[in-house]
Amino acid sequence: MIVLKAIGSFFVRIWRWIKETAWVQPLLIVGLIFGVIFSIPSIVSGIDNLNKDLSSSETYYHKFQQSLVDGETSNADKLTQNIYDKADDNSIKSEYGEKFFLVFVSESCSSCKEAKNGFSTLESHFGDTLQPEDKLPFKMYTIFSDEVTSDTTSKESAFVQYMDRRSYFFEEAASNGFNTDYYLNGKISDSDLTTVESVDPENFLTPTILLIDFTATAPISGISEIMFGVTGDNDYAKAELLLDCWNHKGDFTNK
Repeated sequence: MIVLKAIGSFFVRIWRWIKETAWVQPLLIVGLIFGVIFSIPSIVSGIDNLNKDLSSSETYYHKFQQSLVDGETSNADKLTQNIYDKADDNSIKSEYGEKFFLVFVSESCSSCKEAKNGFSTLESHFGDTLQPEDKLPFKMYTIFSDEVTSDTTSKESAFVQYMDRRSYFFEEAASNGFNTDYYLNGKISDSDLTTVESVDPENFLTPTILLIDFTATAPISGISEIMFGVTGDNDYAKAELLLDCWNHKGDFTNK
């Protein structure tokens, strides 16, 4: 009987505790709900940071954009034609610079974002810890392959039309690319250059990075170097590779 009373007393105490603390359960539920609600901003912030990361690269590239607006008379067309036509004309040097990067990018391109970190680091330290041998200022121009203009149609984007108008420019870029030390050192593939040479917008690679060099020491005047992306363990290493491209050193020269 004593054992049964003890067991009974135990369950009575459990029942009394449940009745007395029943008010805690709604608080726990409410607390859980508020915990979920308050965690939502952190989740949203994380997603926003990812989006900002991508948009920051777009913002950076837009600073240097040569637009496709106005078709054949667009800033992109004028720059492209000037590079092709005026390799020995001082007017292009005064308008655009004696040496500069021309980079083809797109807004949905993750490799463009990685390349951007290299470019922005190079720009920030250009002439400081990252020294151009020619002492020229950093210059870059960009053309967006996914830019939408009034010329864009359901069948042809503005960039497709641009490539069709300036096909000879891309053919020359590929031809020059096959003669660069960067290619001869095995840093870019035949297939990548052939894609440029075929002027196929469906398979066009972004970023496609051209170094335009009109200096007297350029190994090839005009479209002097070509790259597809920027490699490196960190942003500074990427910037150093771009500086080697600018200086025609490292992988961009005969070893």
